[in-house]
Amino acid sequence: MSIKPWICNGSRTIVKDRWIDLHADDCALPDGTKISPFYVNDVPDFVVVVAVTVDGDFVFVRQYRHGTRQILLELPAGCMEPTDANPAAGAARELFEETGYAGSEPVFLCKVAPNAACISNFAHCYLIRDCKKVSSQHLDATEDLEIVVMSAEETKKLMAEGGLVQAVHVAAMYYAEKILNK
Repeated sequence: MSIKPWICNGSRTIVKDRWIDLHADDCALPDGTKISPFYVNDVPDFVVVVAVTVDGDFVFVRQYRHGTRQILLELPAGCMEPTDANPAAGAARELFEETGYAGSEPVFLCKVAPNAACISNFAHCYLIRDCKKVSSQHLDATEDLEIVVMSAEETKKLMAEGGLVQAVHVAAMYYAEKILNK
């Protein structure tokens, strides 16, 4: 049996602004079963950075996340910008803007779909080594981030205890671990 894609017989925009592009699709399975509405959110791709300093420490950010209503420890990350030449450039830009750190050329870790069932975007994850603080933060008006630098041992403990909860960030750390432990 081969898997076949659904048939989209139409789509209606529910809400569209700079943060969300939610539409209701009128879908049919290959056997004719109707699924309507099926909601899909088209949002931009984003980048996630595992940043390691020249001393072998890891650079994180702490910020409030309204979806979970929690202050979370995360990796530097953000949406791709139209001015980004490619995801690697976006990763370097986000690291610099959120933390003021810069380092070596980004090394590709993985491209993952955060929720392929109903969200269209991908996360492009990179490792940037030899990072140094070269500037102050350059935050957007809606950002309030605290920079947190942790040693490799503290980071290992953080991962073992589930202290990093953003699924894509956890995936990026595990991909980075494979490269860093060679």
